[in-house]
Amino acid sequence: MPAIFVLNVPEFLPLVEFARKQADCKVDGPRLGYFRISGSPSLSFKRKELGFKPAVWHGALTGGLVGRITHFDNDTLSIAEATS
Repeated sequence: MPAIFVLNVPEFLPLVEFARKQADCKVDGPRLGYFRISGSPSLSFKRKELGFKPAVWHGALTGGLVGRITHFDNDTLSIAEATS
């Protein structure tokens, strides 16, 4: 199952709150300073829906991820299950 780890700081909390409202997402934490957002079969977020400025948006994955990035540009982030 794809997942991202989001640093527990005010700048990234809109991402955590958005994920909590999505039926296909699960949010765990914070634990050791990070939230874990997982989703099945994939995760997808839009920068403008989150209200992120570009600098915050491009820093959203600094906590790491599980899976593979299928799309990441100035507006959309999509992560799918890793393929073997």
